[in-house]
Amino acid sequence: MPRVRPHVRRPTRARVTLVATGLVGSLLVVAGIVTAGVLRVLIGPHHDTSLAAATAALCAVALPLVAWSAWHAAGGVLRPLEEFEAELDEILTADLGRRLDETPGDPSAGLAHRMNAVLDRLEDAAVRRRAFIADASHELRTPLTGLRARIELALVDPAEADLVETLRYSLRDTERLHRIVEDLFALARMDSGEEPARERIDLGALVEGELAHRAPPVPVTAKVESGVGVEANRLQLSRVLLNLLANAERHAVATIEVEVRGEGAEAVVEVRDDGPGVPPADRDRIFERFSRLDTARDRAAGGSGLGLAIAREIAVGHGGRLYVADTAHGARLVLRLPLRYGNGDASG
Repeated sequence: MPRVRPHVRRPTRARVTLVATGLVGSLLVVAGIVTAGVLRVLIGPHHDTSLAAATAALCAVALPLVAWSAWHAAGGVLRPLEEFEAELDEILTADLGRRLDETPGDPSAGLAHRMNAVLDRLEDAAVRRRAFIADASHELRTPLTGLRARIELALVDPAEADLVETLRYSLRDTERLHRIVEDLFALARMDSGEEPARERIDLGALVEGELAHRAPPVPVTAKVESGVGVEANRLQLSRVLLNLLANAERHAVATIEVEVRGEGAEAVVEVRDDGPGVPPADRDRIFERFSRLDTARDRAAGGSGLGLAIAREIAVGHGGRLYVADTAHGARLVLRLPLRYGNGDASG
């Protein structure tokens, strides 16, 4: 979201000089008056005119000297800051890849180091944003192109077009567009830092409920331990489970296995399929947004490329983990969340 920059008056050389001159000049005036009073007591009241003239002359000479010293001192203090600000403005407006000078011994080296760290984060965020926008545009363009082509072909020669087949493929493309848009909205909500309400949930019961509403293309074997409780947002946790199950269904050949159990201080959900598996080098990449693998486990089966990324971000947001574990064949995705109660004790 856009941020309003607060209106802060930046200290200028003239302003610093004026303040310094005023402070030091006031001290000189006070010192002159005190000195004049002491001298009057010591030399008597007969030289008041000479004493006043000497005091005034001293102040008249001292104040310009103070102003001149303050001017040069302010320039020495503010010049590095002005150069620092000018260089930072140039970086932010022209070249985000540049960095500030961190010369050892420079008074501004520490500030430059911290600003460079901020610039690193800004550049990384900008790169990620550009990549995300490019990937999102590509993902949206693919089904839109197919949808438009089929409709245009049907309109060119309505008599030859198979209306049912056209509608079937158009519906498939529309469903894919819907999934992508929903996933983009989910990511936008998480990126905004929104903290949804949480409640105690029986993880086993939630998994059984999700399985009951699905019609998988292959048999699913479930091993669910009762009383495995977590504290989570129900909608987000359901989305994690749905994404894990959908991923397994896209790649399974003959079977899917789901297991829920308590393990130490963690609640564990494992989803296994007997598909082509995930190479060790790609086990982290599959959780990146719009990731593309050079293997059979890609998005050819209709995935949006965001499901596992969303699932991992939700898991991390709940203090847990989501990763690919070793297995003899296929893929084994493991979700671990902090265990809040167990052994059927929902009150604990």
